[in-house]
Amino acid sequence: MIAFNNEFQLNSDVRCSDKSLTHRALIAAAIADGESKLHNVTLSNDVKATVNALCPIARISIEGEADSPYGATVTVKPRTRMPKSVATVDCGNSGTTARLMAGLYCGLGLRARFVGDKSLSNRPMDRVIRPLRKLGADIVAEPDCLFATRGGRLVGADLTAEVQSAQVKSAVILAGLFAEGVTRYTEQMPTRDHTEIMLRNLGADVVADGNTVTVRRSRPRAFELSLPNDPSAVAYSVALALLTDREATFVNVLLNERRTGFFRVLNNGGANIIFENVHSVLGEKVGDVSVRRGKLAPFYCTAQQTADGIDEIPLLATAALFVKGTHTFCGASELARKECDRIEAIRHIARVCGQQCVFDGNDLVLMSDGAPTGKYFCSFGDHRIAMCQTVLSVAAGGGCVDSAPFEVSDPNFLSGLGIVPHKFGLVGTNISGSLSPRLIAHLALKTGVCCSYDRADLPRDVSDSELTQAIGKFDGANVTMPFKKRVAALFRSELPSVNTVFHGECFSTDGYGAVRALTEHNADFAGKPLLIVGAGGAAEACIAELLKYGCKLRVVNRTVSEALTLKQKYALPDQTEEPVGVLSFVPQCEFEQNLPLPDSCRFVFVADYKGASGLRDKAIARGLQVIDGLEMLYHQGAKSFSLWTGVPVQSDYASFVADLNVMREEI
Repeated sequence: MIAFNNEFQLNSDVRCSDKSLTHRALIAAAIADGESKLHNVTLSNDVKATVNALCPIARISIEGEADSPYGATVTVKPRTRMPKSVATVDCGNSGTTARLMAGLYCGLGLRARFVGDKSLSNRPMDRVIRPLRKLGADIVAEPDCLFATRGGRLVGADLTAEVQSAQVKSAVILAGLFAEGVTRYTEQMPTRDHTEIMLRNLGADVVADGNTVTVRRSRPRAFELSLPNDPSAVAYSVALALLTDREATFVNVLLNERRTGFFRVLNNGGANIIFENVHSVLGEKVGDVSVRRGKLAPFYCTAQQTADGIDEIPLLATAALFVKGTHTFCGASELARKECDRIEAIRHIARVCGQQCVFDGNDLVLMSDGAPTGKYFCSFGDHRIAMCQTVLSVAAGGGCVDSAPFEVSDPNFLSGLGIVPHKFGLVGTNISGSLSPRLIAHLALKTGVCCSYDRADLPRDVSDSELTQAIGKFDGANVTMPFKKRVAALFRSELPSVNTVFHGECFSTDGYGAVRALTEHNADFAGKPLLIVGAGGAAEACIAELLKYGCKLRVVNRTVSEALTLKQKYALPDQTEEPVGVLSFVPQCEFEQNLPLPDSCRFVFVADYKGASGLRDKAIARGLQVIDGLEMLYHQGAKSFSLWTGVPVQSDYASFVADLNVMREEI
């Protein structure tokens, strides 16, 4: 989870090399006639996938940090001897890597299995397999992988595009460099032409004439290139500037005509975006993008503009939410075949914001009143959708995105927007179902704090150093089972059990949370006899807190020795009166189910808010007051949040429950 407020400062110094050019420059360097050097390389996860896929055919060295504002320098030297086979090529989330490498590996006659993550595995690969087969490549779809290449003798052929895809065209061009004879590839509508431009300008025999590219066997020369910045990355800063009525300039941006559809659509809709200092780099237009103030009107995006800015259509749709009227994006069906079904993602964003969006199988139409109202968004695990929702959240004054996979394409995304969130998190085992991320998101939006909250799900036998490192990655961390007592010892805390760490100091807010929940429900517990069920960290923290209120406590536990240890440690009396309340800190089990509920009991508190509880069922059957552990979570989480941020939280549990229901529906 990551929550945003309205604070940002656009940063034109943070750079992100154009991803399309970076992939292609690395590939061209790997098959060039000597050593090449690339500067300003942003090592996003997608680019790393291409680097790894090229390692069998080239020696690649990297200088500079991946998250440097100015990128890394990458030196590529082709190997003198090619391997005959590569066991597995892991493309991660990168469709560009998979499809371009399909053409390259087929051209080189390499045998390999290509795999990818769940998202990539669901994307269509037949579109690249079929044309490569027509060139003679032995490439097949196999179970449990994207496809496999098995060599084959390539012979040039005349091909007509079956789908409008620059990636497929590029795969054919790369394969054509190694094929006998002439390869021609004809499109019905122009797609991105980076591959043919780069190879032609590096001396390869690649000629573009209208919608047809002709390729003959050849090899690019070695080169040195400083990569321009990615217009797809700059687009988010441009959109945020427009939506918040700011002016900004972004330097050294790729301005290929097939990549500037986003800017043209905005200008046609009333924006004032100017290209300045335009020049040529290896045949590509590069220049500065300046955003001036302008009043936006409804967008109309032609099929060609959609093709030219296909990755930016979700961002245009996001911006459209702030512009009253009907917005049309023609020929948008390819969006359904991206990292997620981006048509469904756009419809989700519109619905959450109280607007309408329809898709007729070809055109996407969005109708907005210009006042988006959403707060909680699902990114569908898609980096570009998460980026759109970030812009939306900041421009709207606050919002929350369920995940932030920005590193897939732009590890410096937040830095470019001038957003520096606090980094909070939860450390524990089997914590995927925890509601803490949603609680912190709720608290962040209520208080206007920008922060992320991530899970560090560790095995029980994790080493002390790894556990300490995991906590150290966060500005503030919650600790849950089974590490509460272990972390207290590691950090040399006087507390027996901790659930919160901040600046190396340990705290326990469990007892505070439980007592606050009892107080909010007017439970008569102060000075009264109570039965504590359980002997874990939360139970002990609550014992220590309840003793401050003069409570007379008896502890029972499935493991009797653990209950006895707490009894001795806190000098609990051997005999107590019949309890007026039962506080359970154990999940439902045979021991918990078989515990009798004393006749004297007037209320039951159950800390486990996620599961069933025999004690809860018995209390409900008798009409007793039942206090849910979710309320304990709310109060102890609010206490932790205040410790981390210094921002007081006004207690409003009902508001959290309402927001939680919204989050359950939306994300």
